[in-house]
Amino acid sequence: MKKLLLTLVAVVAFSMSMQAQGNFEIGAAVGIPTSDAADISDFMIAIDAYYMFRQEDSFLNLGPTVGFRNFFVDFGDLENGVFLPVGAAGRATIFGTLRAGADVGYAIGISDYLDGGFYLRPMIGVDILDTLELNAAWESIWDDATWGSFQVGAKLEF
Repeated sequence: MKKLLLTLVAVVAFSMSMQAQGNFEIGAAVGIPTSDAADISDFMIAIDAYYMFRQEDSFLNLGPTVGFRNFFVDFGDLENGVFLPVGAAGRATIFGTLRAGADVGYAIGISDYLDGGFYLRPMIGVDILDTLELNAAWESIWDDATWGSFQVGAKLEF
């Protein structure tokens, strides 16, 4: 199932028109764990890299994404919960400065006790100076437990 989902995400992300210009984006966020993660963690960080295929004056932009999640575990002898999300991102631009969208894919469990699972990250953001975006997101990773978080962050566009 993991291989099928990763293959599907890769095919969708890279089957976009090669004539479209793209932008590389990198973002970072801090978050408060929710769901099952809140029982063992008080804080998390997220880093994401995107390549968004853009067409001039396009309402919707799509592209592949890869990230890093670290839930700082403060429960017993467990190591931090670390995931590597791989997926596709979609963003709609509203009124020229507002962005809304979601990242969808599979989060690979890096820590020994994590298998990984489907992840979803809906977000909303505001563009500032055409190269900086401030955003807020909710994220959930469905492993054996649910690793959720509310996040605030920033993203730079190159």
